[in-house]
Amino acid sequence: MRRIVLLVGAVFGAALLSAGVASADPVQLRSRLGNWCLDAPNGTATMVNPCDGSKSQLWVFNPAGQIESAAFPGYCVSIGGAADNTPVTLAPCQANTAGEQWTHQPNAQITSALGPCLNVFGGVAQPGTPVIAYHCIPDVADEQWD
Repeated sequence: MRRIVLLVGAVFGAALLSAGVASADPVQLRSRLGNWCLDAPNGTATMVNPCDGSKSQLWVFNPAGQIESAAFPGYCVSIGGAADNTPVTLAPCQANTAGEQWTHQPNAQITSALGPCLNVFGGVAQPGTPVIAYHCIPDVADEQWD
């Protein structure tokens, strides 16, 4: 009986080790301004465009706390500083870089480790409107993402 238990344990343990860690499914980040999604169609600048399910509108919140592009693997949503109106771009993902660390808050804001939130520039969405970093203002639709 002891051999059977050990054998079952060994098989189960090997199955767990070979399964690895599942990666998160890509998601759209939809602004509460309406049917506008975070997009990076050219792989550098971020903007909002009508949500259409394209790969450039799909994102993965990776284990390092970064928002990684599904269209451009290895590139993450990044800011170069905490000042208002700082452009939000895609940059090569680098671990432990505060400008690439993001948290999706319960109030739907996405906050940077540097302090600011992802914001739709000017608070009015149109095709190609830039996404910027801006100080967090509670309960404003241009800083809320679902």
